[in-house]
Amino acid sequence: MDVKSAFLSGYLNEAVYVEQPKGFVDPSFPNHVYRLMKALYGLKQTPRAWYERLTQFLVNQGYMKGGIDKTLFVKDDNGRLMIAQIYVGVIVFGVMSNKMVQHFIQ
Repeated sequence: MDVKSAFLSGYLNEAVYVEQPKGFVDPSFPNHVYRLMKALYGLKQTPRAWYERLTQFLVNQGYMKGGIDKTLFVKDDNGRLMIAQIYVGVIVFGVMSNKMVQHFIQ
């Protein structure tokens, strides 16, 4: 599953400032910069912010984070397993039930 525009969903934990993009410079304040409230694609902080948000969501949904591999998540639903591996903007998963697949995709 390729997560489209996934990185735009991460919240930044530290202050990040960017200069005004060409063509969008405020003529009243041409030397001002913008403080980002959410991650932008291409920032070094973006993958970490997105991964932290996704981790929090999966843990709240009952997934257990891997002890050695922190990008592996496992959910046991009455003996049926759901395994998800997260890598940058790609999620690879395997399940034992079609119902679990549909629930995970939603």
